[in-house]
Amino acid sequence: MYKSTIVVSPRERFSSVIPSLKSIFNTVDDSVPVIVVEGVTPTEIRAEIKALQSERPFKHIALSYPVTPNEARNIGAAEVETEFVLFADNDIEYEAGWLEALERNADENDADAVAPLIFIGPCETVTIHHAGGKLHHERDGANLILSEQHRFMNVPLEEVEAQLSDPSMLENEVCEFHCMLMRKDLYDRMGGLDERLITREQMDFALRCMDMGTKVTFEKDSRVTYRAYDPFNSVDLQYHLFRWSDERAVESIKAFEETWGVKLKADRIRYSWIQNHRDRAIATVYPWPRKVLGRKFMRRLISQKIERRVREQFDMKRAKLGEKSIPNRPEVVWAGTLFGLDDGRSGSQA
Repeated sequence: MYKSTIVVSPRERFSSVIPSLKSIFNTVDDSVPVIVVEGVTPTEIRAEIKALQSERPFKHIALSYPVTPNEARNIGAAEVETEFVLFADNDIEYEAGWLEALERNADENDADAVAPLIFIGPCETVTIHHAGGKLHHERDGANLILSEQHRFMNVPLEEVEAQLSDPSMLENEVCEFHCMLMRKDLYDRMGGLDERLITREQMDFALRCMDMGTKVTFEKDSRVTYRAYDPFNSVDLQYHLFRWSDERAVESIKAFEETWGVKLKADRIRYSWIQNHRDRAIATVYPWPRKVLGRKFMRRLISQKIERRVREQFDMKRAKLGEKSIPNRPEVVWAGTLFGLDDGRSGSQA
């Protein structure tokens, strides 16, 4: 009898969903429920989804508006009736036995959430993206500095594979939403996922787990690959720019700060990570202008116009949506309390 329902949500492109679904169906039993949630996916890709559905039944929720990852996860989770919900982005490739290993880990260790071993690719060498992680805190005068560390990030698997068997690796605090298993009861008690967040959602989840006293683990034998380096096309780029828009980044930062009573390094998040991520995607679709103009002038003369056009088109389709769903308030009002600190002065996040 199946124990988990897989909820597939968009990460940053449309086209990746077909190979990702095929990978799921090749590695899990036909009885495992799968729910695919997407919004305004191009007609030809939706037709491919329907064709897959005729070969291997699953639930397809096709929305008439563009949807953010956490919105899609909440929509999918509302349909889940199994003990576990498995959240997966639509650009993941799976290895045999990945789901069984996660479920076994949760059962044997009484875990509430489990992170798999996530590779990043495609690469010539099998390279780790995330092998579980930890939240770190540091006081700097009146500031609380929070940081997240991916274990063995960007390290070739062959260099550390033996270390993955160390018993200490089981301990974990951070699950990435690329792929993670959680008990449906935990999701329900948490009140769902914060739909204001398009960044720092994994840290928000980690802090909520700490606040609720739950157990989070890592499973080395569940192996998946985040296909970050696949090229973008012009259609994929539209969703990418919607999902990673500066407006949504700012909203995420403010929401995280309000929830946990800390300050984030907003400029670092917005420009060093998210803006650069948008720029790289645009450059893969428009390589010649990027080569001629360079990054700075490409952004000023072309990228900003493309982003503005996508924002206007996609935001129009979301005009009638209601308020975003927000989880239950944490017991603590300041994240420092979770680390044994004794006051609530504001802080920052590295």
